Parts: sequence; structure tokens; C-alpha cells
Amino acid sequence: MATDNLARLGSAMRNLPSQAEPSELRDLVVYLAQRATYEAVRSAAMIALQSPRGDEAIREFFAVGWGQAQERAQLDQQMHRHIVARVLATHSPEYSPQVVASARAAERGTDAERAEYVRSGFRVAQERDQATRDADGQAAAALRDADRCYVRGLREVTGAQVRLAATYATREGATDSDIIQFFHFSWASGARLDTEDFRLTAEAQEVRQVAAIERLTREARAAQKAAESAGDAAKEAMRRQAADAWGRVATGGAPAVGSWQQAQQVADAQASFWGQVYRDAVAQSSMNWRPVMKSANAARTDWRQDTLHAQQQVSFWRKLIAEAKEREEQLRPVSG
Repeated sequence: MATDNLARLGSAMRNLPSQAEPSELRDLVVYLAQRATYEAVRSAAMIALQSPRGDEAIREFFAVGWGQAQERAQLDQQMHRHIVARVLATHSPEYSPQVVASARAAERGTDAERAEYVRSGFRVAQERDQATRDADGQAAAALRDADRCYVRGLREVTGAQVRLAATYATREGATDSDIIQFFHFSWASGARLDTEDFRLTAEAQEVRQVAAIERLTREARAAQKAAESAGDAAKEAMRRQAADAWGRVATGGAPAVGSWQQAQQVADAQASFWGQVYRDAVAQSSMNWRPVMKSANAARTDWRQDTLHAQQQVSFWRKLIAEAKEREEQLRPVSG
């Protein structure tokens, strides 16, 4: 109901008459600063109220600021849903019952409840689970020197986020509770972040590469079409131009092969690493290693998928380059 009211309020705001009294507008901004559903809107309203530009800032809020704040809020809500989903993917109810229960509640809750969970709820639930483990003492009793050495070794050999988590867990002044937290959560979270970082980088790379090659391909097709319809006097020169254009397609695709080969090597190495972690976890009897089995197996599966995708991309770009070179050779005048 509150969301419906705010939606109607937003519609009314967009249709405010230009001659509305500044005091009326200010009252509405005060209301939004106090009662708007989204924190981004409340913050934008408060900034407008505190601006030294006075009524100008208030009117600007309705003209531009509110809409921008709404967009930011919607992006925030998408990110909050993503974070809650990540928490559920990296925690088990057996070892992190408070975290899982609160994340499930946030998943079913409102946007405001998810925002609050991301802001503080997750940390509070995590601290409660850790306090329970510390009070129980079983996880600490199961911790061995070999486990501590294993975590220290991860500071050098894995993805950046796992390295950071391992470094923090074994920092100067760290306690066994930090090591246990690493086994029960930080390792899986770092693994998930490393996978996401890799995929985001690959996705951005892929979009740039495809956009660039699409432009070159359009130019080459247009040049080829022009050459095919050219008169005899201009045909040879235009065929040469079309051949050059297809040559640029082949040249432009070459870096993509190298970058995807490198991505394949990274993904393959990570898949092998997580396969070893999974085997190590299976071989342990310690309760601290049991949460690692699920996360290691999931990480291995993710990286295998990334390896396959990289292989497919290498094949795609090699085929594209081969086809471009073939067209270049077909169009290149014999005398050229």
C-alpha cells in the first residue's frame, strides 16, 4: 500500500504546476525526506532541503533529482537481490543457520527490508552464528595446525578475492575464530566473487569485441556490395578496397583469439585448483572442511563452464577470421 501511495505521489510530482508555491514544494520534499520508501530518494530530498540554493534546489529536485534518485534506488534494489542470492548460495543452514534464515526472510521481504539486510542484517546474523560456534567450541576443537597452514598457503595461489580473504584470516592478530569463519563463509564468498569478477570482465570484453567487429564487418560488406555493382572501369579498384576491408576484419579479430585463449587458461587453472580443493575437503574428517565441499564443487563447475565458453569463443573468432581472409583472397585483384 505504501508503494502504491508513493507511486501516486510520484505521478503527482511530475505534474506539479510550475507556479506551485515554494512552501508547498518544500513541505512535500520534507515528507519525502522522512517517508519515501527508497533511501536514495530520502537522501536526495534531504540534500535539496539543505542546499544553499534554496527554492532553486527544491524545484530542481522535482524536475530532475527525484527521477534520478528513483533510478538509483531501482539499481540498488537489483543489487540487494543479487547480494541476498549470493548469501544463500554461499552459506548452508547447517553451519550458518542465522545467516540463511535472515537471508530467506529478506528474499521474501520488501525492498526496504532487503536494503536493511544488506546494510546491517547480514552482519548481525553472521556475528550471531560466529558467537554460537565460538560458544559451542566444536569448530575450534576440530581446527588443526594443518588447516591453518592450508589457509596461509591460499594467500599465494588462488583468485584475488580468495587471496584477500585468506590474508585477512591469517593476518597478524587473527584468531582461530577468523580461520573458522574463513572455512565456513569467507572462502566460498571469495570464490563466488572471483567467478563474478572474471565473468564481468569477460562480458565487457566480449561486448567491446563484438561491437568493433560488427562495425568492421558492416563496412566490409558495404564495400563488397559496391564492388560487385561497380562498372568495369572502377571494379578493380573497388574490389581492392573491399579486400582491404575484409582484411581489417581478419586483423581486428586476431586480438580476440589471444584474449579468449588467455581467459581459457585462467578458467582451466581455476577449475583444476577447485577440483583439488574439493578432493582435499572430501579427504578431511574435520567439521570445518564440510562446508568447503559444496562451495568447492560449485566453484569447479562454474570454472569448467567458463573454460567451455572461452573455448567456444576461440573457435568463433578463428572461424570469423578464416572467413574474412577467404573473402579477402576472393576479392583481391590478381594484379594487386
